[in-house]
Amino acid sequence: MLKRIVFLLTMLTMWVAMAFGQDATYRLQPEDVVRIQIYNEQQVSAVVPVGKDGNISAPFIGIMRAQGKTTSELEADLVQEYIRKLRLRDPRVSVTIERFRPTYASIGGAVNRAGRYEIRPTDTILALLTQGGGPLFSNGAVAADLRKATLQRGNTRELIPIDLDALLNRGDRSQDYVLQDGDILNVPEDKNNRINIIGSISRPSSYPFTEGMSLADAVALAGDSIPFRSKMSETLVIRKRPGMPGEFIRIKCNFVNYIAKGDSTQNITLRPGDIIFIPETKTPSTQRIGEISSALANSIFILDRFGISIFGRR
Repeated sequence: MLKRIVFLLTMLTMWVAMAFGQDATYRLQPEDVVRIQIYNEQQVSAVVPVGKDGNISAPFIGIMRAQGKTTSELEADLVQEYIRKLRLRDPRVSVTIERFRPTYASIGGAVNRAGRYEIRPTDTILALLTQGGGPLFSNGAVAADLRKATLQRGNTRELIPIDLDALLNRGDRSQDYVLQDGDILNVPEDKNNRINIIGSISRPSSYPFTEGMSLADAVALAGDSIPFRSKMSETLVIRKRPGMPGEFIRIKCNFVNYIAKGDSTQNITLRPGDIIFIPETKTPSTQRIGEISSALANSIFILDRFGISIFGRR
């Protein structure tokens, strides 16, 4: 898992580095600022903004149209004007972008630093994902559903599905869209690749599932049992029945035998979506009931179908 995390971060850094500097096809917009220079003509040098009307005031020439042109196209236009107006012979004109107009895109969901960030016109999804700190990891596992990200175009209802898994892990650049002002990238939480552990346990909650996770791993994540209250000998794992939506099976695990006698058959390997229920030796207090997270309401409902109450025996 550590290798995968390092790989993801390395890929992000590499792709973003490649993206920077690719402004040859960028077309100038109002509020961009450009630098105009002529080689061996020091007096012809200026930093000028593109006005709201799309024009610039070029040194010794005056007003020229810049909006919608690339820097190469503007260079060619300036060459012709300097030849015509200043009688220069073969002027070597350079136009570079000193500062792009301020544009912003937002990122939210299962990332480390959700928020609104200033972007360059050539920035892509990878650049925004990097500013957002990359996908969220929890207990060594990716907590984001990378295959179901979406990009909402700024000030529109257009919603583009983004497969970040293909982009990050397989280098699929077709998923790396160039950002536009006001874009919103949403990276959803992976709610399916999780396990729930409830009942008499220190930290009942939903946790990311990792390949090879065992019952002991889940119990450790949830902070272990509560002394004199947890009945670990009657631990239950509720599992979806394969190919039968809405149907579940119960697996009884005597976790005490695993702890005390090393009976590894009681430490079963978990699957995504498993619900682990640790019963109590007696009816819990009102305070304990209040600790049950509303996020686990669906798991509690499933247990109820089996006639199991987390609030004591029926």
